Amino acid sequence: MKLVLLSIMFLTMTVAATTAQVRPADIPRQIYGKVQVVDATTLEFRKGAQTVRLAGYEAPRLEQTATSDGVDWPVGQVSRAWMILRTLGQDVNCAPIARDANGVILAHCFVGETNLAATAIAEGIGYAFNYRGEPQVLAYFDIERKARGLGYGVWSSPDLLPPWLYAAPTANGDKARDSSLEPGGGLPLPLPVVPAKSSTPNDVHGG
Repeated sequence: MKLVLLSIMFLTMTVAATTAQVRPADIPRQIYGKVQVVDATTLEFRKGAQTVRLAGYEAPRLEQTATSDGVDWPVGQVSRAWMILRTLGQDVNCAPIARDANGVILAHCFVGETNLAATAIAEGIGYAFNYRGEPQVLAYFDIERKARGLGYGVWSSPDLLPPWLYAAPTANGDKARDSSLEPGGGLPLPLPVVPAKSSTPNDVHGG
């Protein structure tokens, strides 16, 4: 675990800015405030009712179970509980970068300096993943390889299906991960929190 966390810190310190993305004009630059966890990858901001999904990250479905060393455990519920514990009572700072096929905002989200998706991947809570057409976060795949090598979390259960297979992907492969992805680039960094008095209607939302 220490090795993986040090890798996250190293990558974060060597990146000068958030991963370059072209932000569509119809999404805010920043969303900040308290959240309700919808599922392990989706957050709803209590004020403004903005729904955000973590970019570059996927987690087991709520009903999935895993078996590690002969012990059955509710991997889907654990992944959601992990996100609840990380965000409960905390202000979450999200930097939107795009919308998914359903119109939900994709964003890099942080509690303080902690990148929620990167930390979840490092601890074996979920997977580095992007659906077709969504922005890639290549650094997450490097973090995932370390967690997999150490047998953390989802990687401790050899028979556990990744959620995009468990969810029965469509025949055209819309949910298939591009196996040619290679790690590289840097981790997204949190945006500075913009004081509420300087917000504009299409700039910052939160509560």
